[in-house]
Amino acid sequence: MRSAIAASAAIAAFAFATAPAQAQMNHGHGGHGTPQAALTDVAASSFSEGTVRRVDAAARKLTIAHGPLTNLGMPPMTMMFEVAKDISLEGISAGDRIRFVAHEENGTFSVLQLEAAR
Repeated sequence: MRSAIAASAAIAAFAFATAPAQAQMNHGHGGHGTPQAALTDVAASSFSEGTVRRVDAAARKLTIAHGPLTNLGMPPMTMMFEVAKDISLEGISAGDRIRFVAHEENGTFSVLQLEAAR
């Protein structure tokens, strides 16, 4: 009985923890061939970590010093990313540690999901 309760609690905790990510992934553009559709195909393990070096809110761009981008096969470096339209840049500033999902399409690198690093 205890193991069934523990298993149910673990499933509920997982569902609760992933609900905001699921909501953000399913929100917005949708459709095949769009960055939002690419995000749907990306596993949670595709999150990378980095430090924001510069914020250009008007151009919707972040310069990020990041660790390896395993989903893109890229080593650690500092580079500029476009930011998906459904991501708020309010409260993001240089020096912030972040976790993000990067995407590359036709040589353009973008951030599809963004959160504070834990």
